[in-house]
Amino acid sequence: METFELILFLLIAVIASSILDKFLPRVSLPLVQVALGAVIAVAVQTPLEWGIDPELLLILFIAPLHFNESRHVDSGALWKNRWGIASLSVGLVFAIALACGATLHALAPAVPLAAAIALGGAFGSTDAVAVTALTHDRRFGLRHEALLKGEALFNDVTGTVIFQCCVTLLATGAFSLLHAGEEFALDLFGGMLGGLAMGVAAWALLELIRRLGLDSPTLHVMLELLLPFVIYLAAKSLHIGAVIAVVSAGLAMSLLPQRHTAATARTKLQAKSVWETIEFVLNGIIFVILGMQLPRLLEPATEGSLGDPLSILGIIVALTCVLEAVRFLWLLAMDARAAAQSGAGARACLSPESLRGTLAMAFAGAKGGITLSLMLTLTAGAALSGSDRLALISIASGMIVLTLLLADFAVPALVPSKRSAARSRDRIDAEIGITLGVIASIEADAPLTGAVKGAPVAGKESRSSCKDVPAAAAPHGTAATGKGGGEADGAQAIDEPATVIVMRRYADILEELTPAASPEAAARAKAEVKRVEGLYARIDDIAREAATWDGEPDSALRAPVDHFQALRAVYDAVEDVQSQALARELQLIKAAREAGVIDTAHAKALRNDVYIQQLVLD
Repeated sequence: METFELILFLLIAVIASSILDKFLPRVSLPLVQVALGAVIAVAVQTPLEWGIDPELLLILFIAPLHFNESRHVDSGALWKNRWGIASLSVGLVFAIALACGATLHALAPAVPLAAAIALGGAFGSTDAVAVTALTHDRRFGLRHEALLKGEALFNDVTGTVIFQCCVTLLATGAFSLLHAGEEFALDLFGGMLGGLAMGVAAWALLELIRRLGLDSPTLHVMLELLLPFVIYLAAKSLHIGAVIAVVSAGLAMSLLPQRHTAATARTKLQAKSVWETIEFVLNGIIFVILGMQLPRLLEPATEGSLGDPLSILGIIVALTCVLEAVRFLWLLAMDARAAAQSGAGARACLSPESLRGTLAMAFAGAKGGITLSLMLTLTAGAALSGSDRLALISIASGMIVLTLLLADFAVPALVPSKRSAARSRDRIDAEIGITLGVIASIEADAPLTGAVKGAPVAGKESRSSCKDVPAAAAPHGTAATGKGGGEADGAQAIDEPATVIVMRRYADILEELTPAASPEAAARAKAEVKRVEGLYARIDDIAREAATWDGEPDSALRAPVDHFQALRAVYDAVEDVQSQALARELQLIKAAREAGVIDTAHAKALRNDVYIQQLVLD
């Protein structure tokens, strides 16, 4: 029962964090979730008070998230920047481990050097979840974004091997460079080759199932969800790098040829929706759990049981500064080399804009789940007392918080968001022009679309066109005005209200675009919204009139039936009008692209939005 309650707490916390995120626009969602987890840990006693199994953290959260990320990452960009990713995944991790280890040992000589380097090795692994959240919203540039994603996917092995070698040295007092090299090679290259083989086997299994006629989207999605756990456990049983195996398997599956049929399209669409939901839940839970662990891990330092709390805080700040400085210098050297190779000259990296991008890259390497899971495996031995272990875990927890804070507040100040870059004024004005064109086409097509043949509309008297029409049945530009106008045939009375409803939907889009538009485009959009709202307001007038209708006694029972039938007919007509409007929207997007008003990428994004709406409508 406690486990069930814990799951409920975690899910409620994830939902609450997404709500709070709307009211805290300057704070990223991961940081909101960490803070919420810390509040829960202080206010409510849960099984996580006594810690969490690090291996469970890796397999339950890290494995599926890495698998899904590797299947959708730009493999071409990764290959193009392979040497840069290798430099970050191996060289930078060693540099961080040695620099942080030496600094910690110098500041706290009581901590063994091997234990200090172990902490540095744990901080060589960046948090892929936090990096994904940052690169999804921030415009780092194609090269920097590929480097960040590749580093997050592949640098876990180096940090883990350094950490394990240092722990072995602490326990036995002996260190073998040959053994460490073999372990590193087995984890990295064994994990890559084993993951590739398992990825090919998984792809072949899915293709075999399809060829046998089992094209059920539900079956294929369930198999996809199961794959990262099976691959992780298989890699662990083979004693190769499990996380790297999961990443390699995902990359292999994304590179192998895929069939393009109606069944596979349905499967991909359903799988995308399921994975997006699971990714949101797992991302949220892992940060909430991280927040729930922090009060317990930081408590010894805050209580003073590890010494002066200010001294511990000073060590945390100093190590974080060293960590970020090493990252910045390493990335600056890489940028200088890339600039020299491109012919721009190494001095180009010293411009203010380039330095801001490099500094943002350094701060974007936030630490999280893997670092915490490694530190929790640190046990007290002959060379490491229990207080030293608690001190190292408290220092690591504090550094995790600081790196998340830097990523959350420093990165947005250094690089613009993709949303602001993509939603420039020219693009907004172009979208307003397209939306205005769609509204005009809907109005022009009113006599041709949405009509429902033979639909019953109560009465043919002059009052019937207004009193017997449901709430959504206010025509525009016709005699059926609700003011006793002339007769209107049944099809037209149903068609026109549907037109107004769909026009109102596009007017809502105009309202969203107006704040970021140019003054001229905003003025046109506001005028059109006001006009459409005037048409739609007549629907509300008719709804109130129909609600208070006191017809003849003999028609009291017939009126509700007629209203329901007319309402159903209008809903059917709305779908017809909406379908035609989406088709017109595609034509306008194509025309805008051919006229050079929007570029190819913008047109593709707009078309994808229309395709999704068409799919939902069907």
